[in-house]
Amino acid sequence: MAHRRRALAATIVALVIAQTLAFSAPKDAPPEPVVVLELVPTVEILATPREVEPTPSAVVGPVANPVFTVRATAYNSLESQTNAQPFITATGTRTSWGIIAVSRDLLGADLPYGTLVRLTDLGNFHSGRGAGAYQALLDANLFIVEDTMHPRKTGQIDLWFADYASAVAWGVRRLEVEVVRHGRDGPFLDPVIAEYGFQAPATWLASR
Repeated sequence: MAHRRRALAATIVALVIAQTLAFSAPKDAPPEPVVVLELVPTVEILATPREVEPTPSAVVGPVANPVFTVRATAYNSLESQTNAQPFITATGTRTSWGIIAVSRDLLGADLPYGTLVRLTDLGNFHSGRGAGAYQALLDANLFIVEDTMHPRKTGQIDLWFADYASAVAWGVRRLEVEVVRHGRDGPFLDPVIAEYGFQAPATWLASR
């Protein structure tokens, strides 16, 4: 009797397995139709031309060291050239070699107070003669913007000289102004200074 029961149970299990395999077996599905896309180019002539913005050929980033060409004069600590406090600049700094005044049109975004610059002598402003005559003097240090000029002056900087004779001899020259640090808190744009992390005060750097 027990033998028959075991045989019947085995038969039932076999039937269940067979049905499960039959339902789970993959069926032959009909092949999916193949869709062929065909593109036919067409040309349309417009009555009115359509303006298309040009695509830049290269990514243009900010200028590493902004450069300006300016008219450059000289001044002294004289009341006739400045005000009642000729030895004090517009920022409250005492005048010394390395300080420059900037016309008010350049003072805003281009050369704000505290900006450090490198100067290149391009010669007489009108004729270009004597280019480089003052370069050795200008290469002795960087210059810092600490003063401003009369509102009527534009596109111009003023170099401070200790004596009147030197200022007169300077005359009116054309200078190339290269920004080394923009403003008082900006990063150093000069690769050499930036590499060595020069952290000296700006007034010392300008007069070193």
